[in-house]
Amino acid sequence: MNRSHKQKDDLLEIISELDKVKDNHRSLILISHGFIELLINILVDTKCKNSNKISKNAKDYSHATKLIILNEINVIPDDYYEYLEWFRKIRNKAAHRPLFKVTKSDMILLKNDKFINPDTLYNFCIKFVSALWNKYPDIFAPIFAPSIARKDKSHLKKKYPLA
Repeated sequence: MNRSHKQKDDLLEIISELDKVKDNHRSLILISHGFIELLINILVDTKCKNSNKISKNAKDYSHATKLIILNEINVIPDDYYEYLEWFRKIRNKAAHRPLFKVTKSDMILLKNDKFINPDTLYNFCIKFVSALWNKYPDIFAPIFAPSIARKDKSHLKKKYPLA
């Protein structure tokens, strides 16, 4: 996946979009997941030796498969992988059900006491997206927030494990 540096900061636009739809569960899930999926694709591109093969073959390398690969190579830890799996399943419900709203039973599956009430979905989405972003800012910022990206690229050789 080749991405060129953008003049504007897409990150601010994405956060603004999430804020606009914070009371609409379907839109909140779909927009958040769309951004997470972009971040996952970028991690595949930067962390996998065979990224070209993975990126060019969406049939064999679905989003779910990419998550497994990143988890297996320790780019995504087990606990965050479980959240990603939960979010992927909720996204599929949001995308394919004619009527959709996140329920308390959906939120309980997160196994996180801070996010049991469906009214906390917006806060969860912000924290969820931020957690992934904050583990790999040197990878994501040049693409989505060039105004905050570091100019010196020598630090990109460091590893950024999710812990």
